[in-house]
Amino acid sequence: METKRLTDLEAVLEWLTSDDARRAAVAHVRRYRLRLDADDLISETVVTMQQRMSRRTTPLVEQGVGSASVRFAARAMSNVAKDHARRTARDARYETELTRMFPVRAGAEEQVTSAVFVEQLISSVNELVRNSPACPGCHKEVVFAAATEVLQLVLIEGASGDDAPRDNAWFDDAIEAVIDRTSPKASQLPSARRKRRSRCTRCVIDLLGSALRRIGYRRG
Repeated sequence: METKRLTDLEAVLEWLTSDDARRAAVAHVRRYRLRLDADDLISETVVTMQQRMSRRTTPLVEQGVGSASVRFAARAMSNVAKDHARRTARDARYETELTRMFPVRAGAEEQVTSAVFVEQLISSVNELVRNSPACPGCHKEVVFAAATEVLQLVLIEGASGDDAPRDNAWFDDAIEAVIDRTSPKASQLPSARRKRRSRCTRCVIDLLGSALRRIGYRRG
């Protein structure tokens, strides 16, 4: 039984290194407009397959291991892509909520309200960082620093009366600036920095969104 399970995994991994798998990954990235590239999608699918296959107690099929493994791996890749698409849509909603937290031009009363709100949100972020499991690819310190600095930037710009829009792109740029500043640029290739930036940005947005829900924030 164990030997057969290893054979299934080998068949899965063989397909995931094939040209067909890469073409499928490229198609998924384009279809769902994912923030990760085809290589990242394949890598995540490999990890997913290794975890799933290690938990299986029966082979995929008694015969036709190759075709069954291909279908299994292809379906898993599709599911990983869909999960990322749902996460991206959720992150966009979080970002939209964040962009609308404060008025563009804040008066004295709004500044006080905003300051109190930011303090509550930072406290919530701090609690989540302490008690939540860390992303395997991100440092908690970097995610926390980016989240809190972005909130302070929002407050500062609101108090300054700057009419510049704080849209989703503003949040992405602000988060990426902190991530770049706290990342070991010299020891990373450009592609590695890009992947780290994308991955950590998702973690920061997810953290801020969770913090908003934790304090019961509802717009309107």
